[in-house]
Amino acid sequence: MSKRALLNCWVVAMWLWLHTFGRQYVWLRRSHAFAGLIPHFGYSERTGLRRFRSIEYRPPKGRRWSPDDFVIAFAGHYVVVHYEVVSVRRWATKEQALADIYFPKPAVDNND
Repeated sequence: MSKRALLNCWVVAMWLWLHTFGRQYVWLRRSHAFAGLIPHFGYSERTGLRRFRSIEYRPPKGRRWSPDDFVIAFAGHYVVVHYEVVSVRRWATKEQALADIYFPKPAVDNND
């Protein structure tokens, strides 16, 4: 098996974004390693009315500072996660929105 090319999550996310001519989304989060000081990039695209998928290029686990991973470029793997939106709600204030997240009201079953 041939050795995989050393890439970077930013390079992969930008390539996927440019492949769609910038019509989809590139996202950024703080990395899990290095106390979140290094940004981690990914790509998301809609796959339906209430569905989307996220594609990211992750470094290999437990091999930092090796020939396969020297932080800026690594021989990683692609992770694809599919999401489905369950509900969308709008609130007038931040307090109402936070109350909906942390203190959700139980769903009412009208089939009784």
